[in-house]
Amino acid sequence: MSNAALAPPLPGWLLRLRAGLAGALPGAGVGRHARLLQSLPLGPGSRLLVVEFGGRKLLIGQARTGLVRLGETDTGDALP
Repeated sequence: MSNAALAPPLPGWLLRLRAGLAGALPGAGVGRHARLLQSLPLGPGSRLLVVEFGGRKLLIGQARTGLVRLGETDTGDALP
């Protein structure tokens, strides 16, 4: 049995974020749905990301084990 078969399904917000990031690659032009606003390295294999997506700003923790949504706000608001 592969590791992929043991992994839990991805939450809907993460699936939408992945789909939006696919459209945010260089050269995607008008079809951009997500933007990386800031990246802060925390240590080997981990960092904090601020991503603008769907009219919101998401604070995401990235580690070797995956991604975690830590906070969310509308684009007009500042993250706490």
